[in-house]
Amino acid sequence: MIQFENVGFRYGNGPDVLQGLNFEIPEGEFTFITGSSGAGKSSLLRLLYLDSLPTAGRISLFERDLATLTRDEVAWFRRRIGVVFQDFRLLDHLTAAENVALPLRVSGAREAEYRDNVAEMLHWVGLGEQMNVHPPQLSGGEKQRVAIARAVVASPDIILADEPTGSVDPEMAERIMQLLMEMNRLGKTVVLATHDIDMVSRTGKSRLNLKAGTLTASGDAA
Repeated sequence: MIQFENVGFRYGNGPDVLQGLNFEIPEGEFTFITGSSGAGKSSLLRLLYLDSLPTAGRISLFERDLATLTRDEVAWFRRRIGVVFQDFRLLDHLTAAENVALPLRVSGAREAEYRDNVAEMLHWVGLGEQMNVHPPQLSGGEKQRVAIARAVVASPDIILADEPTGSVDPEMAERIMQLLMEMNRLGKTVVLATHDIDMVSRTGKSRLNLKAGTLTASGDAA
């Protein structure tokens, strides 16, 4: 499903942020991207979400070379990917429920079709009482949970999560991980960037480790 072939990436004329990445993530896999701050984890996820194209090498997603996609195809691919960004990217003029519903609205679903699903997801992440609250009135951890609900509500083929448990307490972090693991059990491919090696070890899932933009280790998390 995901294939990197000698992939490199840099911002503008700056130094390489990623270089020489070669790996595959099969369909239905749960894979952690580990590494310290600045190792390139967020940049790798940015490439997977089609925010940018690599400056070297080739990325294939759903058996397509991303460099060959038309603008319409990029939009269609993105609808198959749920993303949790570190900066959340919530729309302040929409309520928590309306933010979560965005992927469903974009896909053409009617409110009557998704209202219950949106409510269920917000209850799952502990925000059932804040459905009608706007993001400026939410804490950082609450915004993160809205972003997680939005990422999974449309049951995308791929879920990308950048430090999804970084701003929540241990109990909620465990709940979020249970949600992502359940999505994986349903056949979804999950790619989760984290610096929490203990969490990786507890799951027993595979990982790719980055150091200064290069792949230094892969395999079992243990």
